[in-house]
Amino acid sequence: HQPKHQYCLDFSSTMTGHPTRSLSIRGLLLPLIVASASAATTLVDSSGSLTKSLLPSPTGGDGIVALLSSPGTPGNLFSSSTTVTVENNIISAPGASLEESSGILGRGVASAAAGSIAGAVVLTGVTLADVEVGLDGTRHGRTLAELFASVLRMEKKEGVKTLMIAVQSDSADDVSLDTEDIEEVVEEIFDSVAAAVGVDDELSDYFSIQSTFVSTSEDVAKVMSEAQSAAKSSSLPKSVPTAFSDMYKRVTSASDDADPTPVAEAILACNDAYSRASRTSRAKIASWKHRISRNLLVPKFGARSSALLTRTLDLFDRDTMAAAGLPLAGEQRLAVRKKLQDRTEGILKSLFDDQMAILEKNTLKRLQLTLLRKMGKDVDASQFYESNAEALRVAAFAFESAASSLEVPSMSLTKSKAVQDMKGKLNNALITFPDSPAAKIKSLAKVEQTVSKKKEPTEGSINVALDLVAMIRPDGFGNLQGFAGYQLGPHSVTVGVHNDADDPGVISQFGGVRPAFLRVQPKLKIEVEL
Repeated sequence: HQPKHQYCLDFSSTMTGHPTRSLSIRGLLLPLIVASASAATTLVDSSGSLTKSLLPSPTGGDGIVALLSSPGTPGNLFSSSTTVTVENNIISAPGASLEESSGILGRGVASAAAGSIAGAVVLTGVTLADVEVGLDGTRHGRTLAELFASVLRMEKKEGVKTLMIAVQSDSADDVSLDTEDIEEVVEEIFDSVAAAVGVDDELSDYFSIQSTFVSTSEDVAKVMSEAQSAAKSSSLPKSVPTAFSDMYKRVTSASDDADPTPVAEAILACNDAYSRASRTSRAKIASWKHRISRNLLVPKFGARSSALLTRTLDLFDRDTMAAAGLPLAGEQRLAVRKKLQDRTEGILKSLFDDQMAILEKNTLKRLQLTLLRKMGKDVDASQFYESNAEALRVAAFAFESAASSLEVPSMSLTKSKAVQDMKGKLNNALITFPDSPAAKIKSLAKVEQTVSKKKEPTEGSINVALDLVAMIRPDGFGNLQGFAGYQLGPHSVTVGVHNDADDPGVISQFGGVRPAFLRVQPKLKIEVEL
């Protein structure tokens, strides 16, 4: 039985790097094609030289994924090598190294070229220790710096790509991943590279950052699946077969002409020096804040704060001396130094103002206590003000002396304005003192003390008094009436006259009998005091 059709398949050097040959097959053509496509193709050898192989074009709507490996990570779950290979639309490229003698690939140029043309980028080999110390100080930071420098030099934005950071950890580790902190560090790296290149672009214009833990092969497969899905939504380069080689040559030549990585590293070193200098001064400032929160002044605040500012800036200058010689890094260093100086001076100014407020409050309170002690001795208002003028001068002098220890002339924190304001407030406090609540309360307390003062106890005694009351009622009908009295010490005599003896009403009151002409009523009073 002869087949109706024969198929001819050519294997050329553009696909596999082998000599061209043709053969005729009968059937099973598709499995052979799939097997050939899945073979890894070397794009850059270990010496950093491009091979003659071209980048295969993705089919079926797939995109290109850049897998940036880290040969220095022990037990890396992702594949890593010292060459650049492509397999199943995944370009595997070694990341940068911190060693100076690591060759051209150790600078991260292959990773930069692969990430520039890929639709999604996966950064592998990141450990928890790298995250804790900060990616900017690791080999991964240098890899990202080369990648960011490459995309920024392209001078055109091809959409937002997905940048996945796979943090390798033990499955037994019970820790959480601070994705916001990682994104902040990556953004800091991007900003430093942008400053070195001389552009004002944002990280969000180029990459969408995602961070995840990987501890098993299943996690690796999940990360790669998500990266391939994200790559499908990104557009492919115009000329896929030569896209990598063109980008690799461009990155390599740009690195040879003006490598932004040292500048970016110098800028990152300035940021690190800013953090270290801030942490150094933070402990001292925290102790001062705690003391001020208890309404206490910091002894010799002016001299100590001036020394703290000088020491903080000197520490920053010492750590960033190398960045001063680089043009763009030098400008960024001055900006970061200005930021550090403004931040430290702002905190010290706030502490200065808080202490001035505490000193003002204490001075007014001491003056009020002095006036309260002298209250009541001066009757006349003018006499009150004249006698307390000395207390006013003492309070003003005490405030000025205490404010002198708070002055920081190097930061224009002086006492002159505060002293002038304090004198006005002291005068106002003296004038308004008589009408103040404290003065009124003390006045009321004095009145209450005077009113409620008890008599001193005396010796016991008995006093006897006699009162005589006499009534004379002569004949008549009540047209004459009078009383007379006399008092001699505790004794008294009272005599009354009323001529009503013939009055029928009076006679009826006495049962038809005339009242007596004279009636005497004695009263004996006995007063006993114990």
